[in-house]
Amino acid sequence: MNEEILIFLIKIASIILVIFWISIAYSFFYRKKRFKIRHKIELTFAEIVSQYLYNDPNDPLDIRKIQHALEEVGVRPGEKKNIQYLIRLMIRTQRTILGRNYHKLKNLYAQIQPYGASFSKISGIGWYKKAQGIREIYEMDQSQYLDNIFKFRNHRNIYVRREAQIALVVFMGWESLRFLPYLKRKITLWQQIKIVEKLADLYPTPELNWLHKAYKTDKLFGKKLLMRIIRKFQLHEEVDFIIQHLKHPDYEVRETAIYCIQTFAVSDERMNYIKHLYDSVSNPVQQAQLLEYIHGNSEIDLDFYMKNLYEGNDDLKLKIAEILWNNGYKEKVQEFYYQQYPKNGLYV
Repeated sequence: MNEEILIFLIKIASIILVIFWISIAYSFFYRKKRFKIRHKIELTFAEIVSQYLYNDPNDPLDIRKIQHALEEVGVRPGEKKNIQYLIRLMIRTQRTILGRNYHKLKNLYAQIQPYGASFSKISGIGWYKKAQGIREIYEMDQSQYLDNIFKFRNHRNIYVRREAQIALVVFMGWESLRFLPYLKRKITLWQQIKIVEKLADLYPTPELNWLHKAYKTDKLFGKKLLMRIIRKFQLHEEVDFIIQHLKHPDYEVRETAIYCIQTFAVSDERMNYIKHLYDSVSNPVQQAQLLEYIHGNSEIDLDFYMKNLYEGNDDLKLKIAEILWNNGYKEKVQEFYYQQYPKNGLYV
């Protein structure tokens, strides 16, 4: 390697090193600047909320003053990062306030400038922005835009329609279930759980008339969601809806029904019907789960256990034999196993 090439490589390395240190310095000063701006926004917003919720009649805080205060700390058109940071503050604050102040804060959020940023996202092209905008709107409980969100309930993108359907629950509560039979696309397990949680958090008093209307759905995801709602709210009077799906031809629907029925102790009449359905369950694993429920929630029905001891899957027979053995029917189990051998074998 000659001297000219070596000098050239040293210059290149020096330039790269200078660029590297410049980028570090820029990053450091940028982060420091952003921290100061965010801190100012936090302090200003905290003061606005405090004054708005506990307004001094002699010095009322109107929307014009609020917007001016926010603009002074950088929350203005074109400053998207500052607007987004304020939106996150607004959502966190909304989650911590209840009662009369919650409704006052909701009214404030509907008027101040950053809320428009959330609404504008749902008119954009990208699915991510749409979903983000819908989530921000329902997190701030801005129900006046329900009609704008409603049209996304069957959107082709899973994240957009998921947020729109959750928004319907947040804004409409139990009444949102009336749209369940008309949904065209699958509701995922995560979304089902989220919907149930939102109902429990925001609308803890069941409205059974809307639940009954939703029973009309023929969608499998709808049936699973309704069973999870019945389980979460401990709706004992609705347990028949779960029981009737224990023999459903779809594996996942049966799985959900078995999972949900385990929460309930049912009457003898219903338990006898569940025992009748036992043979209709085509999957041995699910039969075993149902057998555990029957054993744990009813007295020993010798006829039921003896019938199934001589029929079906060997693993299930072993489980039934264990139940009988542990409940004082050892001779019945011994008799069953003796009959497994031919008369000219070990046992005669």
